[in-house]
Amino acid sequence: MVSTSLEAIDIYCKFEPLSDSVYVINGSDSESCPAKQLVHPVTNPVAIIGENGVVLVDPGSSQQVGRLVVNRLRSITDKPVIAIINTHIHGLYWLANDAIKQAYPGAVIYAHQIMIDRIKDGEGLFWVEAITGNFKGDRTIMAAPEQALSDGELLNINGIDIKIHHPGHAHTNHDLLLEVVKDKILILGGLVVEPEVPSQGVPQDADFRGQIAATKYAINLDMELYIPGQGFPQGQELPRRGLQFLQAVYSGVERSYQEDLQDYVITQQLKVELAGYEQWYDFSGMGAVVSEMYLQVEQDSF
Repeated sequence: MVSTSLEAIDIYCKFEPLSDSVYVINGSDSESCPAKQLVHPVTNPVAIIGENGVVLVDPGSSQQVGRLVVNRLRSITDKPVIAIINTHIHGLYWLANDAIKQAYPGAVIYAHQIMIDRIKDGEGLFWVEAITGNFKGDRTIMAAPEQALSDGELLNINGIDIKIHHPGHAHTNHDLLLEVVKDKILILGGLVVEPEVPSQGVPQDADFRGQIAATKYAINLDMELYIPGQGFPQGQELPRRGLQFLQAVYSGVERSYQEDLQDYVITQQLKVELAGYEQWYDFSGMGAVVSEMYLQVEQDSF
């Protein structure tokens, strides 16, 4: 049941409908959701409301964000969260898991097996400290995914059909793309973010040829709507812009590598060539992505 109270309409960081069953908090919209990384979402939590419950995707970055997401979810439905899906391990997307589990203890947390393994190997605690270690409020508690998802799997949770896509090593080595079958909506996780240099946060986690291939794969699925990890949901123009930028940077690095230029020189050249993107977040710091691409191009040349 959806609430239509004035309180639900006027709150900040609220869930906005994309279809009858899919809602998103647009953490990138600083006008409707102030940019306070550990208090408000900076990514895009997605709620998929089914017959008897809710699937929540990438709930956010901290205990505090998770509590806000629970509050906002209760303003649009009284159905419980029965599943949480994490698209990848980067902490901004999943450290709110525990707050969701506290509110809905029966919820099962899903992710790719590689994410589960990486958390067991200690990376989960790294992200808790890296993202929330200096926060003065309640400590964020890690709640790891419990059940693995794999490519091609059709997950049916109380009337919600979600097709799982894992197109290979891309933004990470375990990205999940989630297709809400009924609505022809694809949740992209960290594969596509906008306006931001792709994989800028942790470039060493990415395979940039794989990210290009995975973005093409997402486009070829021909969805009605794409929900990025950060940025506004749109049609195919969204992943096409991300693909165009990635291809431009990668081809520039390849070309300049053949000319025996150093990565810092390549970075300066690309900033000039791609000046049309200079409004993108951290464009001035894209050297980290260029350096990692350079290493990958060098490795592929042997």
